Amino acid sequence: MLLLQALLFLLILPSHAEVTTVGPPKGTCAGWMAGIPGHPGHNGTPGRDGRDGSPGEKGEKGDAGLLGPKGETGDAGVTGAEGPRGFPGSPGRKGEPGEAAYVYRSAFSVGLETSVTVPNVPIRFTKIFYNQQNHYDGSTGKFYCNIPGLYYFSYHITVYMKD
Repeated sequence: MLLLQALLFLLILPSHAEVTTVGPPKGTCAGWMAGIPGHPGHNGTPGRDGRDGSPGEKGEKGDAGLLGPKGETGDAGVTGAEGPRGFPGSPGRKGEPGEAAYVYRSAFSVGLETSVTVPNVPIRFTKIFYNQQNHYDGSTGKFYCNIPGLYYFSYHITVYMKD
């Protein structure tokens, strides 16, 4: 039995031991020459304790790990084909009545009762025919544009009782 253990020890030893260079044995003469290395031996039969065991039971599920950092946004995909047109919806309820349409106006009609003799001064028209919105100021003779938009002025002047 002791011989068998020593043989097994020698078979296992080269696979686990470090490889050393072969040199002259100690205590021999200086002119000693080593021979060429021998052929490697064949593998032995597998040992009794090296067999795989049967698989064990499945363990319990572990806790979820921490979320990792958010990844970069990917490129937009290709736009798909347009889908079929849907059915018309049901009509909605009637809305509240709106405000009546009102056209904002600015109008006046004025005339002179006396002749004007002062040059380079606005003419004050003292005879007012129409000025419902009060955009013409009779005290200054000026018209104030209170409603933004485009204005059209027409006038008729009689000089020395002539058109």
